[in-house]
Amino acid sequence: MTGEGPLRSPDQCLRCGAPLQSMGIEDFRVGGNTGGWKLLFGEWAELGEGLLRLEVFACGTCHKVELRVPQP
Repeated sequence: MTGEGPLRSPDQCLRCGAPLQSMGIEDFRVGGNTGGWKLLFGEWAELGEGLLRLEVFACGTCHKVELRVPQP
């Protein structure tokens, strides 16, 4: 991998290089149906829905957010 800049620590912001703060692990809903399907079918509309666990990191300098798969 030639021509790339210096490697950054995983605890640094990809944009500005400032330290990132972990905001914890959140569950994000993926799949399922939205809108009128929920109204028509109720809980049946959520049969294909699942949860994706991601760790949220925030940069206090540029106010960007990064999502990562949590380490076991």
